[in-house]
Amino acid sequence: MSHGKIDFGEYLHQLRTQHKLPQKIVADKLGIDISMLSKIEHGERQVQGHMLKPLAELFEIDFKSLQINFLNQRIEEEYGNEPYFQEAISQFVKNIKNGNPNI
Repeated sequence: MSHGKIDFGEYLHQLRTQHKLPQKIVADKLGIDISMLSKIEHGERQVQGHMLKPLAELFEIDFKSLQINFLNQRIEEEYGNEPYFQEAISQFVKNIKNGNPNI
């Protein structure tokens, strides 16, 4: 997902249309109905983490990069405007490196 900043639903829609797949096939692969897929594509609902592996398989894209971009977007949306966001992320990474992710 190296398209700059793009909503995951919009990205999913682009992938689906580029691969000329109907919503039914994608929805079935994700275990959701067409209505839910449409809401995801239109930004009314969010892609869930458990959907990433089936998406990577369906569209033959790298799962690791897809998950990293998904997590980056989620973190940015949820916490990006917090005043100490960067410090918190730095501390989190430091804690993980030290083997203490919950501190």
